[in-house]
Amino acid sequence: MASRRRPTSCEPCTYDGPALDPNRALLRRVFFLNDEKSRYVSVGFYPAHNYQPLVEFGGTRIRPLVLPVDYVNIVVERLPDLVESMHRNESFVWRSEDKVFKMHSTRSLRIARFTNNKQWISIKLQELRNLHYIFHIITNTLFMYTEALGDVRAYVNAALASSSYVEPPPTASKLIIYRQLFDELKSPVY
Repeated sequence: MASRRRPTSCEPCTYDGPALDPNRALLRRVFFLNDEKSRYVSVGFYPAHNYQPLVEFGGTRIRPLVLPVDYVNIVVERLPDLVESMHRNESFVWRSEDKVFKMHSTRSLRIARFTNNKQWISIKLQELRNLHYIFHIITNTLFMYTEALGDVRAYVNAALASSSYVEPPPTASKLIIYRQLFDELKSPVY
């Protein structure tokens, strides 16, 4: 019987398990930035990026912006200044040294924009305030996921080779829900 793998942009992946959608995240934790739930920030393990924990900014009908830990740390440092400048109706511009990541605001529309490699997301002032209030939760989750990365990779290797649930070793991180991780690994991706 032929394999039902979907073609993906993840060429280094060579196992015969579920297809790796480059936008798929495992153990994703989602935080909404507005009451309409049309903007969100999430933290998850991305199989297409060697299971690295990444932070995703997204919303309805927009392409999500995925940031690695380094750029999330920049957002942590610069977010208070960005929010303050938007409250004062002033412009704010910050670029990384490699000119790949940029944060800036508009004065007239009071919107902030995060840009990474020509991909961007706009965030309104109220959404940015909400992000500021909850960003410590997001960074703590990212820190816990980063600490557990080695255990997650080891578990994924064991789980992908098995058809039944694999108990994690006693030394595995207690911060990960392995039953949920196993179920997400074995669920088909369509």
